[in-house]
Amino acid sequence: MMNETARAILAGAILSSFCAPGAPAGAAGPGAANEWAAARAARFAAWRAANPDADARLRRAAADTRALLAAERTGREGVAAAASPPVILRTRDSEASYWECAACPELVVVPAGRFSIGSPVNEPGRTADEGPQRRLAIDRPLAVGKFEVTRGEYETFLLATGHPISGNCVTDRAHQGTFAPEPRTNLRDPGFPQTDDHPVVCVTWDDAQAYVAWINAQTGGGYRLATEAEFEYVSRAGSTTTYPWGPSADSGCMDANMVDAAARRKYPDWPAASCDDGALNTAPVGSYRANAFGLHDTIGNVEEWVEDCATPSYDALPADGSATRAGDCARHMVRSGSWGAVPADARAANRIRYPTRQVDDSIGFRLAKTIG
Repeated sequence: MMNETARAILAGAILSSFCAPGAPAGAAGPGAANEWAAARAARFAAWRAANPDADARLRRAAADTRALLAAERTGREGVAAAASPPVILRTRDSEASYWECAACPELVVVPAGRFSIGSPVNEPGRTADEGPQRRLAIDRPLAVGKFEVTRGEYETFLLATGHPISGNCVTDRAHQGTFAPEPRTNLRDPGFPQTDDHPVVCVTWDDAQAYVAWINAQTGGGYRLATEAEFEYVSRAGSTTTYPWGPSADSGCMDANMVDAAARRKYPDWPAASCDDGALNTAPVGSYRANAFGLHDTIGNVEEWVEDCATPSYDALPADGSATRAGDCARHMVRSGSWGAVPADARAANRIRYPTRQVDDSIGFRLAKTIG
């Protein structure tokens, strides 16, 4: 059994294999991508027509958030303990959607607030790097991708820029249950069926940053990966339990695509949730219920690159929830668990350190944007 923590250990041992040249961007799929892009442009035009005040609403959300934060700081006394309950500062536009361009991922306005990052020492499945628990503030107007970045969205970027496709994706297509780099496996052929509405996989942290830069060039800028603290905040969405939906993975199959009864049919020796989410590998984004902030798949489907350099604990994490850049920047943090996450790896607090050039059939990403 190869869980996601074991994959990360494997990745460190075989990093050099990820330096092989990837496939050229035009190797496959441009026709399908052009069809997808045309349909996407029509959908975007219809959305903007139905939401003519979208830009004004985003500005209002930023202003309202700043006003709430100023009032909340004035009334705050002392320093809250790590075990204190979350504080969520919702505005009239919290959970509102925002879509800036046809190529852009759809965003959701996230309320500011305070929460405790990490896990208590008695949480089953906990690892030492999930501590110490710390009280952090997300004190800024923020919007986060409603979904993980899809194959269709990423393919549009590839066709526009000629960015190379990373090769040698880690998969078990050659030998079931044995995950290793495989030369023919990449985002266009990850070893299992996908459509353009599935999350993109087999992309490195550098690939994600190239996509971010391209999106910023198409817009007014400000798009980025979420920080690790922001990701756990939006994944928990006000919850304090082991999983955002409750204390047990067994009740999570309406909320997350993880290792469960569907996966056990292929991988019978993997620890699994007792429910069935209906997907063996990735599922189309949005297939499962949104969380309390209106975001989908913040647990499961694919693991997601975040901005932070790798760190072994939360000791040096900035109190304002910004990204850590003082750690091991040859590796970066990955959050959320994936279709291959056993219950311990699908917890809200689970964190894994991967080489920056890791190419894996379970890793993708989503965007965030500081607004206003």
